[in-house]
Amino acid sequence: MSSLSVTVATRSLLSTLGIAGLQLDLDKGNNLARLGDEVAAARKRLPWVDVIVLSELCSYGTDPRHAEPEGGAAEQEFRRVARECGVWLLPGTLFQQRGPHIYNVCPVIDPQGTVIARYSKMFPFCPYERGITPGDAFCLFDIPGVARIGVAICYDVWFPEVTRTLAWMGAEVVLCPSLTNTIDREVEVALVRGNAAANQVYFANINGAGRLALGRSVVCGPGGEVVHQAGVGREVIACELDLEYVKRVRARGWHGLAQTLKSFRDAPVLFPPYQPGARSATLDALGPVELAQSNNRT
Repeated sequence: MSSLSVTVATRSLLSTLGIAGLQLDLDKGNNLARLGDEVAAARKRLPWVDVIVLSELCSYGTDPRHAEPEGGAAEQEFRRVARECGVWLLPGTLFQQRGPHIYNVCPVIDPQGTVIARYSKMFPFCPYERGITPGDAFCLFDIPGVARIGVAICYDVWFPEVTRTLAWMGAEVVLCPSLTNTIDREVEVALVRGNAAANQVYFANINGAGRLALGRSVVCGPGGEVVHQAGVGREVIACELDLEYVKRVRARGWHGLAQTLKSFRDAPVLFPPYQPGARSATLDALGPVELAQSNNRT
């Protein structure tokens, strides 16, 4: 698989990173003006925040017919907002079209308003996220002297290989816009905690609220501890992440316990599922990804 890693300059040389996840009670339709106002308000109220993260598909909702080209109107508006607020901005995700393909994309915008990276969701929520092409490039960006940050999107959290690879590539923080409105949100929160603990990273999973999603965004620390668990309504989730703490947990283990990344590094095992050409009779027998049907249909 290919990877994307971007290094850019910043004014901060501290070992802490201020993030704010905006869990907003959005409606269907065009939310661009509301989102810009919310980012500006959060930045004004919380000037110590370095990075603001919005939820998945927050701009226009879940209809791929709203797909724009890279650098389209929504992305241009978010560039303006990031530049005027002087903040790193992950504006949730947008459907973007490249040639015949539509991707679910999270742009990464620096405080000068430059798009320094675009992450395409590796695991569209099939079969529901129909017609969306999966990405194949991991996305990390550096705030030099502060942190290396990885990006994931919603359903990616169900695949531990994504977070493991980001950690292996140096991520200390993973930011993950989400849009979950289903009964499995409780499981998803558990998966966020598990991914954080297994990879000794801060993990911020920012969900929507209102008509689009169920809220309950969560920020977890490198021991899997919950830094903050949001409720179901509108909430600004502002947290200061201690990057020295990440280094200490990785070196000594959480509370002096599991040194997970070292053990993974030193393990002699070659995991069979990841060997070239490997096949599983069990997985092959499961059949295609398709919508579940009623067991009572005749």
